[in-house]
Amino acid sequence: MKPSVLIVDDDRWTTRAVAATLSDDGGFDVLEPVHTGEDAVDAFAASRPDLVLMDVNMPPGMSGVDATAAIMNHDPQAHVVLLTTVAPGPGIARGLEAGAMAVLNKTAGESELVAVVRAASAGETPELLKGLATDIAISGDQLPEAPEAAPQLTERELELLTLLCEGHGYDEIAADLKLSMHTMKSHAQNLRLKLGAKNLAQLVIRALQFKFYSPE
Repeated sequence: MKPSVLIVDDDRWTTRAVAATLSDDGGFDVLEPVHTGEDAVDAFAASRPDLVLMDVNMPPGMSGVDATAAIMNHDPQAHVVLLTTVAPGPGIARGLEAGAMAVLNKTAGESELVAVVRAASAGETPELLKGLATDIAISGDQLPEAPEAAPQLTERELELLTLLCEGHGYDEIAADLKLSMHTMKSHAQNLRLKLGAKNLAQLVIRALQFKFYSPE
């Protein structure tokens, strides 16, 4: 079955453009777009789409950050990608802390849009993290308060965290670290536990909070 996608943005031109691109691709079931955070939560509860494309800022009313948090409360396994503007604006870090798995620039080309939506609707992947740390830094967003004191990481864990923050794929990381895929994914899971990260995107947040990684 085609993955279902719910588009949420207060700018109706944006929802039309994104919906048209995904519909023209033919590989997605594009649901009726909504334009407020409140409607996003209701639409998610009603249709349980495979992916939500969520505008970060939707004044007035419920923001995309709050809508993301509400959706994750409905379903902790929900897939949400934040939509941001040309220059990433405030809200990205908080949206990722709320449970979003990636960030997509509204000016992305059609091929990038389709690729990100296809990947994200299938589940999280390190490739979705490429450029994420830089976008957070550019946004000027104040990072959420870290949940705990910085844990001690081994040299291998720091190497793995850096490669994840840079958006390298699992195959590439396993080869670079000379580890089996099983061992590498076990290390990645241990990183999540140590850093209190619910998904890969939150690993990037924790890496920045604890200064384990700094985007160039």
